[in-house]
Amino acid sequence: MKRFPFLAYLGPGLLYAGAAVGVSHLVQSTRAGAVYGYGLLAVVLFANLIKYPFFVVGTKYTIVTGKSLLDGYESLGRLPLWIFFCISVGTMCIIVATVTLVTSGLFSNLLGITMEPWLLCSIILLFCFLLLAIGKFKALDGLMKWIVVLLTVATILAMLLSFYAEIPKLQTEGKMFSISDLGDVAFLIALMGWMPIPIEAAVWQSDWTLAKKTPDGKLPPMKYALLDFNIGYIGTTLLAVCFLALGSNMMYNTGMEFSPQAVGFASQLVNLYTTAIGSWSYPIILVAAFFTMFSTTLTCFDAYPRVVSNASRRLFAKFNQISSEKLYWYWILVVGLGSILLLLFFQTNMKRLVDFATTVSFLNAPILALIHHLILFGKEIPKEERPKPWMNLLSWFGILFLFGFSVYYINITFL
Repeated sequence: MKRFPFLAYLGPGLLYAGAAVGVSHLVQSTRAGAVYGYGLLAVVLFANLIKYPFFVVGTKYTIVTGKSLLDGYESLGRLPLWIFFCISVGTMCIIVATVTLVTSGLFSNLLGITMEPWLLCSIILLFCFLLLAIGKFKALDGLMKWIVVLLTVATILAMLLSFYAEIPKLQTEGKMFSISDLGDVAFLIALMGWMPIPIEAAVWQSDWTLAKKTPDGKLPPMKYALLDFNIGYIGTTLLAVCFLALGSNMMYNTGMEFSPQAVGFASQLVNLYTTAIGSWSYPIILVAAFFTMFSTTLTCFDAYPRVVSNASRRLFAKFNQISSEKLYWYWILVVGLGSILLLLFFQTNMKRLVDFATTVSFLNAPILALIHHLILFGKEIPKEERPKPWMNLLSWFGILFLFGFSVYYINITFL
């Protein structure tokens, strides 16, 4: 440990990676490769690049100030806090329902059971509720880090072997992406929406960083905190590329399409691995994929109530009369019941729900990106601690792109 002191500070970046490797990777990146081949590879890399400043602020602000990123929101006035609260409350049930539905598909394949999607999702969320209630989240989280590592190794191995797999291809040319095609643009927006994760997750990163305080109240040194974050961020970016390559090598221009239903999609996803690696790996991959998605579900189910309860206490004086723990459980119930009702009455088609959720996140992204920029380069962070000028330029470019492409999408879709 003395030879590698940074190992003592690893944690928040790995938690970020565990939360990010979910729908954006297993579903959207793999679909991108299956439908467009390597045509959207640059998009995956581009999305991760331009969003980097809006995520690193969660670590940077917290290490410099010793406060939560929500304090940064509040320092800009009540409007940014209201924006965060409204976006989080407006999307949390959609996001939790989406990740739970994907998890339910893997769970159904794992146990070989057939059940109504909303009912299976209810069971998964109830189990998450019980885990959080009895305080077993930390123990399970430690196990899930190794599960994510297992899936990562399996994905890299399957991706490398997929280059040598003999997959029958059609004689015709595969589908090419077109910026003038509404369907292609809609998928592009959906792909970038959660690539690598919704921007509000920077607040989660901030809280995870605060949790790394030592007993005497000290936070990790900046260089180690940023190294931890960068390992997680770069790792998830490269993993997204691996999923895209796997989808492209195994499915592009084969005439096969992913099922829009969670159970069918989960089976096809695992088969991509087993076709490349071997049938012996099926149960291992299925278990690893399930626990990876379950980790994402559990993280989202825990994180949204925490940050929303924190924001609501800042916005509504009456909530300060309620203990933080009670308020947290209140929002847990809201998220859980809201997600189940959403699946019960409105949507159980995985493809449509995933695309809807990720599109909503993309349209919210430019607003949150601007707020995060103002915090990152604001008065609370001393000039000597602010990022380099190139990061400032990258941040403004990202904001302008997100705003511009959102306007373009709304224009060709609704106007």
